[in-house]
Amino acid sequence: MFVKYLECIKCGQRHSAGLNYNCSKCDNILDVRYDYESIANRIDLRKIPKKFSSLWRYKELLPVDDSKNIVSLNEGGTPLHKCDKLGEALGSKNLYVKDETRNPTGSFKDRPMTVAITKAREFGAKTVSSSSSGNAGVSLAAYSAKAGLGCIVFAPTSAPKTKLMLITLYGSKIVSVSGTCSDAFRLAKKASKHYGWFNATSTFINPYQVEGDKTVAYELCDNLDWKVPDWIFIPISDGPLLVGCWKGFKELRLLGYCADLPHMVGIQAEGCAPISRAFKDNAANVKPWGTPTTIVSSIADPLVGYSQDGTYTLKNIRESDGVADACSDKDILDSVKLLAKKEGIFAEPAGAAPIAGVKKLFEQGRIDSDETIVCLVTGTGLKDPNIFMKSFERPRSINPNFNKLAQLVDKELVK
Repeated sequence: MFVKYLECIKCGQRHSAGLNYNCSKCDNILDVRYDYESIANRIDLRKIPKKFSSLWRYKELLPVDDSKNIVSLNEGGTPLHKCDKLGEALGSKNLYVKDETRNPTGSFKDRPMTVAITKAREFGAKTVSSSSSGNAGVSLAAYSAKAGLGCIVFAPTSAPKTKLMLITLYGSKIVSVSGTCSDAFRLAKKASKHYGWFNATSTFINPYQVEGDKTVAYELCDNLDWKVPDWIFIPISDGPLLVGCWKGFKELRLLGYCADLPHMVGIQAEGCAPISRAFKDNAANVKPWGTPTTIVSSIADPLVGYSQDGTYTLKNIRESDGVADACSDKDILDSVKLLAKKEGIFAEPAGAAPIAGVKKLFEQGRIDSDETIVCLVTGTGLKDPNIFMKSFERPRSINPNFNKLAQLVDKELVK
């Protein structure tokens, strides 16, 4: 392993690469630091055989001590689609979608969770825990099942029933928490500390998990012949995917694979947008939101009790000369339909938020039509179809008679 130490992003305090969560000195976020010179001498990312599609093809840049401990379901290696029809609808000539719905459990959360469970195994954990609005819990449950570990997920009552069902199907236990994502987070943190569970909550509390997120950057550069996109749009709650992706691009530049860096755009729902609000107010720190008023549950995190996570994400967005913005529920749901109709990709609402964000920034004149844009579609709509089922009407039936079919074709099917 090429990890040197964990470093506090605020006070700079260094910690050993052991089972550490927040900084012991100031309780802030820890970041994994590597020996990049040794990595550069060991591996050339451009020469890794394409047959190794899992994100563990980049294991030298991931915090694993021994490859024998890796717990994988062949996550990563997700397709990058050139979306000409969607781009035409939005005004972009170079629009791409990174389809994270193709991960084993249908969301990008498999990237941080494969690292989390690998580290849990290395640290000798018997039980892992997490707070989750759905996707992270499903992913953690699947990887825990693969590793043979006990798993307990703290989920707010707003979590979609389909996702809760999947968590139990993988053999994990659910603690249903009356309240928000923040309430579930605080209870999971306290319980994990008290019982000695490995806390794999998909925020910044576990420094190792974010390292899985940065593999998106490696794959994007590889997909684009080692050219960097101008803009990357990512749905965010507290933002580890965006921060991890940004770190990945900085590592690639440090290692000499690229000269440029992208603008990172974090998209939230208007009904819960603490990072976007701080960005628009030009505030240095993110403040907790309060009670979410959005149906986009996957990114509805008010950050009560850990707003430092949002502040860290805000800092990374500004460092990239990027943008934090929010879109209405209606625009996000319209983007789910647009993405499905134009490109054949069915995303959950949070996963389509970047599409709504692209539309909004084009309307504001912030993006040029010739610039290269990548949207991360983070989760499949198949795990949260209820929003659209409410408005779906079963088509009326006809008798198995060709004349009846011909009438239907003339009146409804072909226009």
